[in-house]
Amino acid sequence: MTQRNYSFVIPAYNDAAGLKTHLDYFSACSENVQLVIVDDCSSDETPTLVKSAQMPANITITYHRQPQNSGPALARNIGRDLATGDYVMFLDADDVLADCFFDYIRVAPLENGADFALFKYHLARKPEARYSYEMHQVDAAFFTRVEHAPFPMGTVTLEEMPSALNTVNFPWNKIYRREFLQRADIRFPDLRMHEDIPPHWHSFLRAERFCVLGWTPPLITHYEIEQGSRATNYIGARRLGVFPLLRDLHQELNQHSSAEILLPEFEAFCDDMFTWMIDTLCAGKDEKSRDWRKKYADEIEAFQVYLETGERGAPHNTRRPFWGRVHRNHAGVDG
Repeated sequence: MTQRNYSFVIPAYNDAAGLKTHLDYFSACSENVQLVIVDDCSSDETPTLVKSAQMPANITITYHRQPQNSGPALARNIGRDLATGDYVMFLDADDVLADCFFDYIRVAPLENGADFALFKYHLARKPEARYSYEMHQVDAAFFTRVEHAPFPMGTVTLEEMPSALNTVNFPWNKIYRREFLQRADIRFPDLRMHEDIPPHWHSFLRAERFCVLGWTPPLITHYEIEQGSRATNYIGARRLGVFPLLRDLHQELNQHSSAEILLPEFEAFCDDMFTWMIDTLCAGKDEKSRDWRKKYADEIEAFQVYLETGERGAPHNTRRPFWGRVHRNHAGVDG
């Protein structure tokens, strides 16, 4: 097998420690790798760290510094355009690839018809718990029941595996053929909330075939902190941007040749997200939670009207809420 060329796109903002972990990891890597580091105007030692990095000849660094902080979506898009490898993966600065990552990715069928590969991950909430063997509930259930993906070279169409749409909308649990990213125009919308949803759905909707590496161990550790200022805990106006995104996705789904079997997956996804927004995110008794619970509920009702009529209408107090009918613990994570 010809040695592959990989590009890893890493948006970075004041996380020099995470970047150092990546640099240490790749300095011991034998693959041909381009690290595309998009510095989102960090004020820490990130520029110095990257400039002073001593990497082996097979590892190149492409460094781009933003003139102002613009968010991870724009940083990933810039990194995508700077990537030159045949295969591209998006990493967060504090993610950690598994030691065995390349051992398994080498045999993923990316030259055998797959536009991208989806794989398992460790979801860790403490630095010392890197190997948690936990995923979000919906992903754990999906990988448990994966079908039509035999070891090691199986590829599938979305029509064969529509449930893949409802895996959590992460940017870092997939590796792409760069040609597909360009052909399918996979990009992140210029938002700071829910920006991971469109590229996740577009990946599946626009791929000819993909592969699910259900036979591998988790290939990356992603850290989540349940408390604090991270995006998942945010309550406010920025979250309203998800509704135009969902309408655009719904319109693309309606044009898909398999819309009849894909739209129920979309409805389940929306239902999970809306239930989380109302019953988890805004579960507090404080005035802010109460106010935004009402605002989100009104937008959800208007979105239900759109789904039923194709038009944006006023909420109907007598309508049974769209959200809350099915809840599978899917949407407690921002995209």
